[in-house]
Amino acid sequence: MERAETSPNLIPAWHRERIGHPSVKRAIRPPGMGRSLADGLIRGLEATVFWGLTRLPDFWAHSPASGIGFLQRAGAKTRGIARMQSVLGADAYDPAGWSRLWTGHLRHVGLTAIEGLRFGMMNRTQLLDRVSLTGEEHLRAALDRGRGAMLFITHLGSLGAIPAALGPRGYDISITGNAMSRPSLERKVSELYAHGGVERILVGDQLPSRAARVFRRNGVLASFVDYTVVDRLNDWLPFGRAELKTNLGPALLALRNRAPVLYVECRRRGEGDFELRVSPLAATAVDGDPMADARSVTQAAIARLAGEIEGRPEEWWPWDCTQVRPRRSGSAAPAAPRVH
Repeated sequence: MERAETSPNLIPAWHRERIGHPSVKRAIRPPGMGRSLADGLIRGLEATVFWGLTRLPDFWAHSPASGIGFLQRAGAKTRGIARMQSVLGADAYDPAGWSRLWTGHLRHVGLTAIEGLRFGMMNRTQLLDRVSLTGEEHLRAALDRGRGAMLFITHLGSLGAIPAALGPRGYDISITGNAMSRPSLERKVSELYAHGGVERILVGDQLPSRAARVFRRNGVLASFVDYTVVDRLNDWLPFGRAELKTNLGPALLALRNRAPVLYVECRRRGEGDFELRVSPLAATAVDGDPMADARSVTQAAIARLAGEIEGRPEEWWPWDCTQVRPRRSGSAAPAAPRVH
């Protein structure tokens, strides 16, 4: 297995900033009066936006989705489309098609943010109506073994649909994730999770020991498998026509605790409405080498994700910051070109 790259020089500066790489961390200084005033104004603006988006009817609340997505992806169009072309194939769309795809991505990003906030204002009955769950028998069968269950989730679809679907249905579920860039946003996300009865476990916050406790009490741990987290656990895996640098940590946690692994697919039924599909992950760890086994299990999930992205690439959240590279010689053949 190829060793994961760890040198900060191999990671673009903008991405090091985003993932909080140690090479960009600085000593924390007390904010000055100007910074404190600016932070206060931003918090007030965020609170006003949150209030409006959670109380307006669906049509009006969803209307600024494209603008919100544009603000979140400002300056990212060129690199985002370049990554799309690397994964999907440069011949998948014509120039106008790539532009339309990026426009659809912006709307999806904004719409997902709005929908997540609105989930936080809904009661249990409303949440169950907004997010259906199919394949629940697979989750129950996994929990019948008494070792808990690991759910491999991805950034495709709605990030808020997972807690909205599983917490209100009575599952003991915890979801791992990176801390948000602003403390106020992190508080808001934690509140949304807590509203659904879901525990949020931040990466780096004693994750291995806390994950083991979840499995020991026969709980459910959901973890994203399509993003880089800890450099020493990252690896390059085949992903469409390219290779994706992603994290083997979730698979290692599941294998270490002998927890069954399930894959979760999130599909949009309409604005504000989703379906979660739970299914077994067709992967068997037989090598005996923990890292090789984790790579095999993670690759099975990434292959599933790549197949989903073929049909709805605009819905994958990390196009602006994911790390992809061309396939190495000897890798599995890419999918056949598609015509649009």
